[in-house]
Parts: sequence; C-alpha cells; structure tokens
Amino acid sequence: MQIRPPFRLFVPLLASATAAFAADTVAPPPAWPAIQNSPVNVAADPVRPLLMGALRITLDGATLADTRQAIGAGVPQHQGKGTDALDWLCYTVSDAAPMQRVWLTSSELSRGRIDAVVAADLPAGSAATPQCPDLPARFKPVRFDDGLWLGNMSAELRKALGIPARPGASFSSLFQSQVGNLQMVSSTVIEFRAGRAVSLHVAHSTQN
Repeated sequence: MQIRPPFRLFVPLLASATAAFAADTVAPPPAWPAIQNSPVNVAADPVRPLLMGALRITLDGATLADTRQAIGAGVPQHQGKGTDALDWLCYTVSDAAPMQRVWLTSSELSRGRIDAVVAADLPAGSAATPQCPDLPARFKPVRFDDGLWLGNMSAELRKALGIPARPGASFSSLFQSQVGNLQMVSSTVIEFRAGRAVSLHVAHSTQN
C-alpha cells in the first residue's frame, strides 16, 4: 500500500484556500505554514478533541453539518475542486485578548468530517464578519482537550507536546500509525511570537 505523506495531503488543501477569491464571499483559513525543519516524530498521537465550551469535536469523527447545527451559527463555505476542495466553518472569538479566529475544515477526502482546526490571533481593530460570526458564549472557552490553544503555554504542556523550553518561531510534530488498511496521520504546527502561540494548525486524518 502506498502511503501519501501527510503534508502532501494537508498543505496543498489549506494553501489552496488562500488563493485569490472574492473576499466578500469567503473567509478561507490561513495557509499551512512553511516548515523549514523536519517535524518532530512523536510516539503517540498528540491530537486531542477540540472543546468548544461543553461541545466536544473529535477530528475525523465530527462533521461540519452536525457541528454547525449544535452551535446554531456559522456559514458553510467551500473553495476548490477535486482533491483541492476544502469546506469549512469560521468563527470569531471577540472577547479574547487579542481577538481570535477559528476555522473548522474538511478536506475532500474527509467527506464532510472535520479533519483539521486552524486558529489564529487577529490584528488589533479586527471584527467579526458575516462569514466568521461571533462564537456564542456557551461554546467558550475554545481549547483542545489537553489544554493546547493560542497564548502562553504551561511548562507541562510544552513537555507533553515535545516543545523545547525556548521555542523558535515555529514547532511541528508528526504522528503516523497503521489502523487496519488505513494510515492514520496527525500533524500539529504552532507558530510563536515572543514565546506566545499566535497560530495553530492541527490535522488528524486517515488515508488509504
């Protein structure tokens, strides 16, 4: 069985979402960051479910449609064709400091299941938009089940994720495992500024 490298799957999909497009009709997630160094290969799957308040979203399990229905807000968005197709929901966390934006995305291979989460700090003066509405209060705070999110990280979480005590501009990890006839791939990329996590790209998927 031929296994496709994980970045061959995730990078083009998210990068294609930033191509020129009508800005007033879609709000695509930021492109997957270019990584200069090889990702850290971890021994156990580091990707945990995303918690939005009490709502628990398991990557490669929960669907965009069910998540939107549970939240009661959000605009389904789509871009690209074929293997470059990407669907997503976008939300703004206006009461965070700085304001944050969260994208729940589904690649063409996931057929509506959420297989990646992108989050980023927003510049001062940003605001919620019709395409990225305010996340309702009952679905806050937003964070992964292990505590991973934007902002400062505890020493315990850094150690658990394999992040050096003094991280560089970015950190990436990769986990691959065989599950029956499928290859499970989990990838995390964190961008730092002055020691603070300012963007997260987390993906979890199964490939034939």
